[in-house]
Amino acid sequence: MKRLFNILLYLLLAVFASGLAVSGVVYFLLRASVPDYDEDFRVAGIGGPVDILRDAAAIPHISADSAADAYFALGFVHAQDRLGQLLRARRAAQALLPLDQTFEVEPSTAQALDAYAAGVNAWLGLVSEGGRGRGSPDLLIADERMIAAWRPVDSLRLAQAFLNDLQPESRQSDLSGLSDRPFLPELFMTSPKVSLDAWALPGDRTAMGAPILTADIRGPLSLPSEWYLADIQLPTGAAIGATMPGVPFIVVGRSERVAWAFRSLSLNALKEPVSPTAAKAGNFLVMLDRVVRSADVNDAMDASMNLAPAGLEILAIDRDTLARWPDREVETLLSFRDARLAALDERQPIFSVEGAIAVQRDTVSAAARALLPLMARELWFVGSTGALEENRADKLRGVILNQLAQWNGDMDRFSPEPLVFWAWARALQKRILQDEFPSATKVWAMLNAGVLFAVLSDRGGSAIWCDIRPSTRIETCQDQVRAALDDAIGWLVDRNGPDPSAWVWGEAHALNMRWASIRSSGIISDLLSLEAPSSGAPDTLIATLFASDDDLPFATSAGTNFQAVMSFSEEAGSYFIAPAGQSGHPLSRFYENLFPMWMQGKYLAMSNDLSLARGGAVGTSRLSPVSFDKLTIQGDMSR
Repeated sequence: MKRLFNILLYLLLAVFASGLAVSGVVYFLLRASVPDYDEDFRVAGIGGPVDILRDAAAIPHISADSAADAYFALGFVHAQDRLGQLLRARRAAQALLPLDQTFEVEPSTAQALDAYAAGVNAWLGLVSEGGRGRGSPDLLIADERMIAAWRPVDSLRLAQAFLNDLQPESRQSDLSGLSDRPFLPELFMTSPKVSLDAWALPGDRTAMGAPILTADIRGPLSLPSEWYLADIQLPTGAAIGATMPGVPFIVVGRSERVAWAFRSLSLNALKEPVSPTAAKAGNFLVMLDRVVRSADVNDAMDASMNLAPAGLEILAIDRDTLARWPDREVETLLSFRDARLAALDERQPIFSVEGAIAVQRDTVSAAARALLPLMARELWFVGSTGALEENRADKLRGVILNQLAQWNGDMDRFSPEPLVFWAWARALQKRILQDEFPSATKVWAMLNAGVLFAVLSDRGGSAIWCDIRPSTRIETCQDQVRAALDDAIGWLVDRNGPDPSAWVWGEAHALNMRWASIRSSGIISDLLSLEAPSSGAPDTLIATLFASDDDLPFATSAGTNFQAVMSFSEEAGSYFIAPAGQSGHPLSRFYENLFPMWMQGKYLAMSNDLSLARGGAVGTSRLSPVSFDKLTIQGDMSR
């Protein structure tokens, strides 16, 4: 018996030691791929030394003697911090263009694409030499054993994929059996995967006397962030802003003379979206290359003419002027978000930078303010005839309606009213649309405030949608509203208990940012993800889109994922924020360092001044060119 005990003990110790050894090896491999921002490199492909200063948030400030060397360094730092993201994006975009696709761009843009590709490949070469854990932790578990060199066409594919994500998806297949009831164009409107927005104020409406430009980008909320902040000190002047890993240009940002941003236009739902082509993606890159070198707003507008993709409006400011292209009115359908922005814009004649930031972070839902009076107009003061006749359900309904009557539509994460409203709206939409499209779950399960407003306001006789087609009686919208309220209350009580004061919007509307390398949920995914109660809604100015999960209908993993406020006044500067850090490595301290600032509504003060960036800097790297003789010697050694 003692011998058996000793054998089991030794086996247990061996298993423990093996597990400890494996864990140590895995941790070593993972830790080896965390970049050292103080390391210097000798690389081929640059004409002179390049300095990369990392400020307190690990944002790179690149100083080079030529534009080509600066874009080389941008490719280098993109690969250094986001190699796994680069390779995932390339795999996803490869179906857009054939491998042998050729394209024409301006010489300066072609030079930037070539230099950027060389910079990515320089980092790949350093990783292949060993000692860096394959350069990214997700590559240790990926099937990609051999990493192909980065090519300029890969950047073009990513630009094309980005433009493709700006296009709304078609619902024609979901609505193939569209009924003979009044036409609702909102049924055909779906949110694109990525959406851009911008709002600008001329100098006579700002406290500093200089124009203000704000920029918002909506898309996936994942780790790492979809956007990468960078400062590029070009020979034509420094530029800073949001770059897209895989593309060598600042998409939204500012130079020393011009700031620019884009706005997605909501095209008429009846028009077929035009699929982006390689030529249009090339034009988009040429435009970004031109804008960053513009001398003023007029120059930026000239650079954008005939190059801006269909469905995108560019806004730009300099020290004195605000301009946009196209400069004509484009037919769009006004959204609830647009209505809220217009209301805030009209309310205040003069704005400061802080006021513009407050507008960006606004969480009041125009949809709730428009829909709630229509939903509850026959219910606000309807109760039982006497206290003795009042049952528990009536009392709970009365408490909820009383709360909603005093609510201003703010989607605050600590409040119960947003949860009650959206649960009610969700139940109502299901009752209105499920009988028409029983198999098209996305049509009635994904909340569409525009459809509800059209039906409840009886636009063009749309109230007939409230009638349940298979039933013999004619149901009215008020019938459906009453039933939907009871449905919602029952759903809320089952999940959160009978006390409405304990129902909290943030618990149901949790922001969940997962590490993009792992799609399935599990222990590792939970450890590497960020989750927090979230304010906002799909139509608020800081947007949080709802999930399609029936168990967690209000959870959010998409929404606003970048914000900027830019001005050229001496009293105020430019401010940027993204929801996660610069690094895509979970063991890096810059993996999630911006998340607390994002949740608190704080911004990074951004500047092209290197003396300011040096304050609290976390490292400085130098890229030095490899001489021809050393290259030859290294080649002989490798052979």
